[in-house]
Amino acid sequence: MAKAIGIGGIFLGFQGEQKELFDWYASHLGLEFSSYGTGFIEGEQLMVLTFKRAHESKAPFINLRVDDIGTLIANFKEQKLEIIQDIESYPYGKFAQFKDPFGNPIELWEPIVDTYKEMVHEEISNYKSELKK
Repeated sequence: MAKAIGIGGIFLGFQGEQKELFDWYASHLGLEFSSYGTGFIEGEQLMVLTFKRAHESKAPFINLRVDDIGTLIANFKEQKLEIIQDIESYPYGKFAQFKDPFGNPIELWEPIVDTYKEMVHEEISNYKSELKK
């Protein structure tokens, strides 16, 4: 059975300027940042925590890691759930968005783990390099 296997991301609408937010959380909690935010990529946990959302909504948004996005979206279509974004593929995984029966938007992510970890390490390095300029 296809299922959720973890949290892929939490997208928040925190107050404050992005650089100041990132600097505070980096110095006080030891979080490493890329331009997208921070996260956890150790072991099997892959998660991004974004403090600033690019979308117009400031409502929290959750991304769930799944093991079979195709089956899940097919099931949701059969259940007549609203598909906000059908499956889209990227080098680091597949994504889709739907609304649960209560109207809450949920994003699903079937990651390509090694590619994702490489990308995040590179983004962290690039972000740190930009700060030094």
